[in-house]
Amino acid sequence: MRKNHLRIVNRKRFVCTLVVIFLSIYLIANVFNTAEGADDIKCVQIHIKYGDTIWALAKEFSPKNKDIRKTIYRISIINDLDTLDIYPGQVIKIPLE
Repeated sequence: MRKNHLRIVNRKRFVCTLVVIFLSIYLIANVFNTAEGADDIKCVQIHIKYGDTIWALAKEFSPKNKDIRKTIYRISIINDLDTLDIYPGQVIKIPLE
């Protein structure tokens, strides 16, 4: 009785396939590590009151030499906001760096 053995027919295609698979795994793992690293950023939690805006909070908490738009972007990423609309009673994290 003969067992079926896998055989590499095209060595170049096999190596390219392995490279693509390992690169895909590496990139996916890197994306999840980046998302988990968001918790390492020093933040302050703010309870939103009526009249608060992302722009005003970013202006208040961002360093003087930093572009406020970058702080607004980081706020939206850290809090997983689809829009920049915030509502009274909501709690959001503001990065301190």
